Amino acid sequence: GSAYQFLHPADMIYCAENHVRVVKTGKSGMTVFRVLTKRGTWVWLQASAWLVYKGGEPDCIIARQRVLSNEEGEEHLRQQNLQL
Repeated sequence: GSAYQFLHPADMIYCAENHVRVVKTGKSGMTVFRVLTKRGTWVWLQASAWLVYKGGEPDCIIARQRVLSNEEGEEHLRQQNLQL
């Protein structure tokens, strides 16, 4: 399976764009999105990712994630919608 199966449908395109960005540039920047928990609820995460090279070739992507409160996640979503 893919990690994308655990993403909230409304966040998939946004996460995919950041995935492409990390592959192309080496860094994703900050990404805020929702993931499905084992209990079937959604939790907001704030993440940044970077590409790690081994022998001069891309080897893996490392991500640092932080759980956000629902209020923080909703505020980020409002700000994102204002930018669109």
